[in-house]
Amino acid sequence: MELHITSPEKTEIFTTEWIEAFTPSGSFVIQKGHAPTVLILSPGKPLLFGLKDKTEKSVTIPRGILEITRTKAVVLINKPL
Repeated sequence: MELHITSPEKTEIFTTEWIEAFTPSGSFVIQKGHAPTVLILSPGKPLLFGLKDKTEKSVTIPRGILEITRTKAVVLINKPL
Protein backbone atom coordinates (compact mmCIF):
# COMPACT_ATOMS: atom_id res chain seq x y z
CA MET A 1 0.00 0.00 0.00
CA GLU A 2 1.36 3.43 -0.89
CA LEU A 3 1.55 6.06 1.83
CA HIS A 4 1.80 9.71 0.74
CA ILE A 5 2.63 12.26 3.43
CA THR A 6 1.94 15.71 1.97
CA SER A 7 2.84 19.02 3.59
CA PRO A 8 2.86 22.52 2.07
CA GLU A 9 6.53 22.05 1.14
CA LYS A 10 6.84 18.44 -0.08
CA THR A 11 5.35 14.99 -0.50
CA GLU A 12 7.06 11.85 0.78
CA ILE A 13 5.97 8.46 -0.61
CA PHE A 14 6.50 5.12 1.12
CA THR A 15 5.52 1.55 0.20
CA THR A 16 4.06 0.03 3.37
CA GLU A 17 2.69 -3.24 4.70
CA TRP A 18 0.62 -1.54 7.43
CA ILE A 19 -0.07 1.88 8.95
CA GLU A 20 -1.12 2.73 12.51
CA ALA A 21 -2.80 6.10 12.96
CA PHE A 22 -3.86 7.75 16.22
CA THR A 23 -7.15 9.67 16.26
CA PRO A 24 -9.28 11.23 19.01
CA SER A 25 -11.37 8.01 18.87
CA GLY A 26 -8.38 5.66 19.30
CA SER A 27 -5.81 4.00 17.07
CA PHE A 28 -6.51 2.41 13.70
CA VAL A 29 -4.37 -0.14 11.85
CA ILE A 30 -4.69 0.08 8.08
CA GLN A 31 -3.59 -2.51 5.52
CA LYS A 32 -4.08 -2.90 1.77
CA GLY A 33 -7.76 -3.48 1.02
CA HIS A 34 -8.98 -1.38 3.97
CA ALA A 35 -12.41 0.18 3.61
CA PRO A 36 -12.19 3.72 2.23
CA THR A 37 -12.45 6.30 4.99
CA VAL A 38 -11.18 9.68 6.20
CA LEU A 39 -9.69 10.10 9.68
CA ILE A 40 -8.76 13.19 11.69
CA LEU A 41 -5.33 12.58 13.21
CA SER A 42 -4.53 13.46 16.82
CA PRO A 43 -2.12 16.42 16.90
CA GLY A 44 1.41 15.59 17.99
CA LYS A 45 0.92 11.82 17.83
CA PRO A 46 3.06 9.53 15.69
CA LEU A 47 2.02 7.87 12.47
CA LEU A 48 3.62 4.42 12.55
CA PHE A 49 4.13 2.23 9.51
CA GLY A 50 5.91 -0.92 8.46
CA LEU A 51 7.92 -0.84 5.26
CA LYS A 52 8.24 -3.66 2.72
CA ASP A 53 11.76 -4.45 4.01
CA LYS A 54 10.22 -5.23 7.45
CA THR A 55 11.57 -2.07 9.12
CA GLU A 56 9.26 0.28 10.99
CA LYS A 57 9.13 4.06 10.68
CA SER A 58 7.46 6.77 12.73
CA VAL A 59 6.54 10.33 11.75
CA THR A 60 5.07 12.81 14.24
CA ILE A 61 2.08 14.52 12.69
CA PRO A 62 1.57 18.11 13.94
CA ARG A 63 -2.04 18.20 12.71
CA GLY A 64 -3.72 16.58 9.74
CA ILE A 65 -6.12 14.16 8.13
CA LEU A 66 -5.69 10.71 6.63
CA GLU A 67 -7.61 9.62 3.54
CA ILE A 68 -7.64 5.85 2.97
CA THR A 69 -8.54 4.02 -0.22
CA ARG A 70 -8.19 0.29 -0.88
CA THR A 71 -4.65 0.74 -2.25
CA LYS A 72 -3.37 4.10 -0.98
CA ALA A 73 -3.29 6.31 2.09
CA VAL A 74 -2.73 10.07 1.93
CA VAL A 75 -1.84 12.20 4.95
CA LEU A 76 -2.39 15.93 4.51
CA ILE A 77 -0.67 18.11 7.11
CA ASN A 78 -0.64 21.87 7.47
CA LYS A 79 2.98 22.30 8.63
CA PRO A 80 6.34 21.17 7.29
CA LEU A 81 7.65 17.87 8.66
